[in-house]
Amino acid sequence: MELAEKKYNKLIASRKRRLIRRRIWGFFRIFFIVLFLIGLIWGFNYLYNSSYFKISSIIIKNNSHYSSELISKEANLAVGKNIFEVDKKNIEEELLKKFIWLKSVTLKKIFPNKVIIEVIERKPFEVILAGGNYFLVDNEGIILDKLDEKSLKNYKDLILVRNALKYSPEIGEKIAKKSILSCGEIYQSLDMEVKKEIKESVIENNFAEDIVFLTYSGREIIFGDNDKIIEKNAVLKQILKQISEQNIYYSMIDLRNIENPIIK
Repeated sequence: MELAEKKYNKLIASRKRRLIRRRIWGFFRIFFIVLFLIGLIWGFNYLYNSSYFKISSIIIKNNSHYSSELISKEANLAVGKNIFEVDKKNIEEELLKKFIWLKSVTLKKIFPNKVIIEVIERKPFEVILAGGNYFLVDNEGIILDKLDEKSLKNYKDLILVRNALKYSPEIGEKIAKKSILSCGEIYQSLDMEVKKEIKESVIENNFAEDIVFLTYSGREIIFGDNDKIIEKNAVLKQILKQISEQNIYYSMIDLRNIENPIIK
């Protein structure tokens, strides 16, 4: 009986020692984990505040209308700023709001210390006369700028659209009148020799809002809408060739019905 009791007491003592060892090792494990986390936080904080992650290079790509300095300033970017403090989405959205000529903005963080901003700028597509004023428009109908007589000369290669709107739009406004953009689409599709003869375009005050091109010699080419542009251009080219070869005088070419074009 005494032998059994001794074995039992010995077993209990052994279990207590194992339990104490587990608790000690558990304590050290927790201690080292906490120590590791503290070291990790300290290390990250050290790197965060060191010069390693401070911006040393800001590169603006594809910009011509706005200077790199202006874009960097409005993006609130400067050499020495921590790269982790750069809010990519917010900067992209803010730049698009502030700069009408920017069509898209993409900011890239190149760790540890470089920022690249790639932009796509809007391109002038046509000039419209609206509310007695001239405006520069891109191919999406965005009003880019208001032009005076002097600056108008810088865009001689673009078609001028008269009678576009009855009011003066705001810069940045998007015009929804389809015929206005159609004038530019048609003009861009014309042969170079035909373009040289075109002075401007007019949107007629009729239900169809027919597009009419006026030549420098005061003649009219009634294009109608932008439907069947390729076919209309082919017919126009053929008609102009015949008129030139036969030395025929004309005041108007009507292409609204390409099956039966009218020449007067």
